[in-house]
Amino acid sequence: MSRQPSEALLEAIHTIYHAFPNLSYRPRPDDVKLLAAYMKSRDNNYPSHLDLLLQENNQHIEHELQRYHSKQKSVSRSPLLDS
Repeated sequence: MSRQPSEALLEAIHTIYHAFPNLSYRPRPDDVKLLAAYMKSRDNNYPSHLDLLLQENNQHIEHELQRYHSKQKSVSRSPLLDS
């Protein structure tokens, strides 16, 4: 079963945020591409789904970044986390 392209892109964005948890700003698509390229240059066993970030157009990455941040806001506002 293959993933939808946007799901794979969202997973790649999640990987970037997991690898760089202390980002002090919300990265733009070019920033995400640079971080993916950096990870690729440092490790031969980097997650292959990061290649999608390097190939995807910036508008699509921006859309998925917004989706990622929207999900993060809804998780952080969950009433279940307040108990």
